[in-house]
Amino acid sequence: MGQADVNVNLWLKDTKRFADLFNAILFQGKAVILPENLHPSPETTAVSLQDAQGKNVVKKLYRDIIMNWQDQAVLMLLAVESQTAIHYAAPLKVMLYDSMEYAEQVRVKWKEHPPRLSSAEFLSRFQKNDKLIPVITLIFYYGTEEWDGPLELHQMFDLGTEKNHAELMKKYLPNYHINLVDVRRLKNLESFQSDLQIIFGMLQCSQDKYALRTYVANHKDYFQKLDLETYHALGAFLNSRQLMEINVEKNEREELDMCKALEDIYNDGVQDGMEQGRRSGIAEGEAHGKELGIAEGKASHKKDVARQMQKLGYSLDAIAAVLRESVDGISKILAVVG
Repeated sequence: MGQADVNVNLWLKDTKRFADLFNAILFQGKAVILPENLHPSPETTAVSLQDAQGKNVVKKLYRDIIMNWQDQAVLMLLAVESQTAIHYAAPLKVMLYDSMEYAEQVRVKWKEHPPRLSSAEFLSRFQKNDKLIPVITLIFYYGTEEWDGPLELHQMFDLGTEKNHAELMKKYLPNYHINLVDVRRLKNLESFQSDLQIIFGMLQCSQDKYALRTYVANHKDYFQKLDLETYHALGAFLNSRQLMEINVEKNEREELDMCKALEDIYNDGVQDGMEQGRRSGIAEGEAHGKELGIAEGKASHKKDVARQMQKLGYSLDAIAAVLRESVDGISKILAVVG
């Protein structure tokens, strides 16, 4: 996991934002999931498998964020996987994560099984009335390129060119869909009730520097008073190392001014551009001057040689041959010299 994803995950772990994200995507903004009903769940899932030699091998996977949602009779696991780049095996990745979560639930239930089991339950290592806790995983994609990866497992298969056969086979091939949240292209931002609405709105104009500065200025009441997690997350969203690397001591200001930081970055960019242009202009001038000097030097040298050869009695044809010029060209050179 890169530093950008770490910063984004720390920001999204806030239960208010996490609840708002799922409420907007799952329930069109209705406050079904409450922050106080969310509790962190272990982000590491381990499953013991047997290898080809029959030895037990422990496989571990690390979730970005996973929360336990308990609301009266409803119990569910809600997970987020952050992506700054397109993942072309995303359905397989999410299927593996979710499957290992279910496998871990089966393992825990088996450890708690009663002494009396039917033979089928014993072989299944799962009781007839056992139930699994559902897992919903969102892929939180904040990259600049439009997502062109698969959205389901079926899109990763090559089923040949015969359409009828392919459709028939799909009926018997298990599928797995992903829940993609492409934050730069989301519609209905009003479904978000927290600062996610402001941040996602900013991301949707972040490729245009003028539009970005205007947007931040129009929401300056928010951007002038950011907490450190939001500040670092914005650095990840904007791919700004300057914002991601800022270090604020605990005894310093608790609120950070994004407006000023963006203006400083913009001004630094302008100054860098001007300096680069100045250096480029100097370099081009020096190169041009050098070329002119060489050219002028060559012309002066030819004049001197032509004049000396003329004094020694060489013909125009001979002088032209030595200097690799036409006779008319030598005549003009000597005329200027004379």
